[in-house]
Amino acid sequence: MADRRNWTTVEKDLLITILQEIVAAGGRSDNGSFRAGTHEQIVLKMREKIPGINITSKHIHNKMKRLKDKYSAAYDMLNTSGFGWDDAKQCVTVDAQVLEDYLKKHPSKNYVANKPFPQYERLKMVFGKDRATGSLAESAADAMDHINLEEVGAETEEAQVPLSNPSGGVSESSIPTEGEASSKKRKRKTNFAENVVKTIEKGLKSVSEEMSKLVETVSNPNPALQTLPDELYEMGFDSDQCVAISMYFADNPNQLRLYSGMNATFKVEFVKTVLTKLGLWF
Repeated sequence: MADRRNWTTVEKDLLITILQEIVAAGGRSDNGSFRAGTHEQIVLKMREKIPGINITSKHIHNKMKRLKDKYSAAYDMLNTSGFGWDDAKQCVTVDAQVLEDYLKKHPSKNYVANKPFPQYERLKMVFGKDRATGSLAESAADAMDHINLEEVGAETEEAQVPLSNPSGGVSESSIPTEGEASSKKRKRKTNFAENVVKTIEKGLKSVSEEMSKLVETVSNPNPALQTLPDELYEMGFDSDQCVAISMYFADNPNQLRLYSGMNATFKVEFVKTVLTKLGLWF
């Protein structure tokens, strides 16, 4: 098929770098989606960096979807008890039995645990916002499942009310009336539901705060940020340094204005100073 292609490691690395630059320059909407024309923009940038490359916007769309699916699978594993991350091997780690049980409930062909995934941290900047929203929705659904389980447990508990007194006879006072039993059951359901709602509200507040920080950083409308990555490339800085500087200026608009007023020589020295501060220049 014309829309399928084999990606080299260099091509895939360049795609992720370009995506990071687009995010750093505010190329995503507040809802997390990329702006219209992003695929075409990436095609032009890739053709510029790799002359003669045979690539279309459909190829970009398909590859981005596969990268997102792979990142999402790894993200969900890392947010499940029993899974961890190995910095040295750059992969999700898990015991074989835990993985087997997990895959029974979450079958996935997008990513296999214990296999290297060195792009994970870089993709977190690109797709992390989507997973935060999706994870919260899943947590809310799980909470409702817990409510149903609690209701079943309450009914079972009521069926085990003791019916005998110490003398061996039956005590009428120990047997709840139908109204009392119903009232206690409603109270247990109400209390548990209130606790679940409070938990969800707390999660919503936490996610909202994190989302606000992310949007403030990556959705900066300053036009100077749009052309900054290309300018830094021309100065000779690598992709990681370009992304770091873009993020720094998004957080520090006063520094960006100071940088914009410098000549080319001072700009290079200024960027080196910032990179040294960030631990990316030695």
